[in-house]
Amino acid sequence: MSKSLISVKPGNRFRFAMKAIHAGTAVLLGAFASIASAQQLITPTPACAVTPPPYPGNGSGYALYPATPLAYPKTSDRYSVQYKLDNGAWTDAKVNISRYGGSNSSPYLSFSPYTQTTTSMSFVSIPARANALVQLRVTKLWDAPFLSSDRVSVRPSVKPVSTSLTQDGMVQLSRWTGADFAGEQFILWWNRNAQESGAIQGLAFFLDPPYSAPSVGVVKTVTSLSDLDPAGLAGYDTLVFQGTVPLSATGAQAYTVPNNINTIYLAPGSWVQGKLAFAPIPGGTGSTSCTTSSSSSSSTACTRRIYGPGVLDVSRFEYDLRQCDPASGYADQGYAALAAVNPSGSHRLDDFDLDGIIIADNNFYSTDSLTDSTVNNVKVIAWNANNDGLEFGSNTTASNVFVRSGDDSLKMWGSTDIVTNATVWQNFNGGVVNLGWFDNSPGDSGLIDGLYVVKTDWTTPTDPTWTADPADAVVHQNDAIIASMMIPGTQFGSMQPSLYRNIFVEDPPQVLFSLKIIPPRSSANTDQINLMATSELNLNIENVFTPASIVGNSIGFQNLPSTYTFGSPLQTFPDGYTLAGSMKIGLTNVFIKLPEGIWLPLLGFDALPVGKLNPNGDDVEVNYGFELP
Repeated sequence: MSKSLISVKPGNRFRFAMKAIHAGTAVLLGAFASIASAQQLITPTPACAVTPPPYPGNGSGYALYPATPLAYPKTSDRYSVQYKLDNGAWTDAKVNISRYGGSNSSPYLSFSPYTQTTTSMSFVSIPARANALVQLRVTKLWDAPFLSSDRVSVRPSVKPVSTSLTQDGMVQLSRWTGADFAGEQFILWWNRNAQESGAIQGLAFFLDPPYSAPSVGVVKTVTSLSDLDPAGLAGYDTLVFQGTVPLSATGAQAYTVPNNINTIYLAPGSWVQGKLAFAPIPGGTGSTSCTTSSSSSSSTACTRRIYGPGVLDVSRFEYDLRQCDPASGYADQGYAALAAVNPSGSHRLDDFDLDGIIIADNNFYSTDSLTDSTVNNVKVIAWNANNDGLEFGSNTTASNVFVRSGDDSLKMWGSTDIVTNATVWQNFNGGVVNLGWFDNSPGDSGLIDGLYVVKTDWTTPTDPTWTADPADAVVHQNDAIIASMMIPGTQFGSMQPSLYRNIFVEDPPQVLFSLKIIPPRSSANTDQINLMATSELNLNIENVFTPASIVGNSIGFQNLPSTYTFGSPLQTFPDGYTLAGSMKIGLTNVFIKLPEGIWLPLLGFDALPVGKLNPNGDDVEVNYGFELP
């Protein structure tokens, strides 16, 4: 029986088998007869393509590829933006746009809640600096100008950004940067009707600190594909990209960065088409680092730095080929936008310093597993399921990041990972924070401090249940602010529980918590998992401010339906069997906003009516706490 205690305290991965095509996320392409202009795609269809039949919950889902994919970069036809710093002159800013369904990397999916022709994300990079007044003005370029009835504002709403509307329908915004300014992101929010709003035609502002071109090293300036001939890069250690540069003739290949290159600078306005891949450095650990120890933070000689305000454009890869592995002949299609290419099969990016870049329209993961790395002011814009955000191995620090992702946005899959000031817009699938998909996420000593969930576009699950679906045990359960898709054998936070705090959610989420231990999807890679193995999941969550979830929340262990079987050799279970293990979840200062506008702290006595939370399992301990500041 579950235990629900009230306590007031004193003042890597298994990506192809587990996550690749989960339902509600799954991108299940319909027959190619349903795809427009197949000549845009690789023909004949490779064997590694993700094709029908659809998985449960997705109906007859198909992907509609554009007849003519958009050629990015594309100037936004939704907004124009001007900016100035302090008392400087107004300056026109380049506003780019990414359209849902506009590229082969993000085709229109029949089961998404988005419209094919109107859903877009415009984004603008603004050069700023510490201790400065940044002023912005925005003009709406289609239909009527902004109106007072649009109720224009900014999200995250708790950030100190002032907004006003001029008589001629222009929006003015201002933001002071502090002494520790290292990047900031926020979005314009407004609501006119079902066809026009900030939720449909989004606009993101990326305030960047100064990024100077490299002043040391042997620099190669790259303005065209010919500049990347490996024979011509010997003796260089730094690449500076300027302008629009395809990394292949089509922009749909990964460029393996030579081992002698340790710095890549994306200059203002640069637009790099393709993926960046990194092979092991001789004498290193077998990953992408050449330090003597993968956990060492003292050696920075081989740290690879990728920085600057430019864009890595992944739109020319194919979404249906995202599962292609090295043996398929289409390995580049299955790489992350920033990929570790290791003969051992490891997907670790060791000792990376990422700062300022934008990753746009990826067809699969944005990054491989960032380990012993630093991430600051990195922005990700991706649309469909499996188009993930940032993946953290261990010992990685991320600050001032922005993710609009069609799948798990912040993948906390290691230990001692620290994420601060993260702004997330979660598309129609995936977890804002995901703890893992297998049994190999240690989850010790992690920290999230400052998570701003500006929008969640989930429509599922509509009726959460503790009973596993025999056809697909994970269906729709990864849609939550904090989600676990971990399986029996998990030991998450068993040494030192992670702490996730200062979390602000703007709109009612479909689900707030989906912290479960569940069976994996049956496959050749998971057959040997013992579903009777015990698990442990310990996590502390503090200072959460959110509207009440639309449907119920889950903390506990999933039940197996009668006659449930799994694996080879076949595993059988007693009727009514519940997966085994223990959970200790601390919920301190979790405040729920009811539909009437009343805020209530979540305590044990109101966990069910207010928090819609009913734990499941024999040893599930939820400690509800309330602390005065």
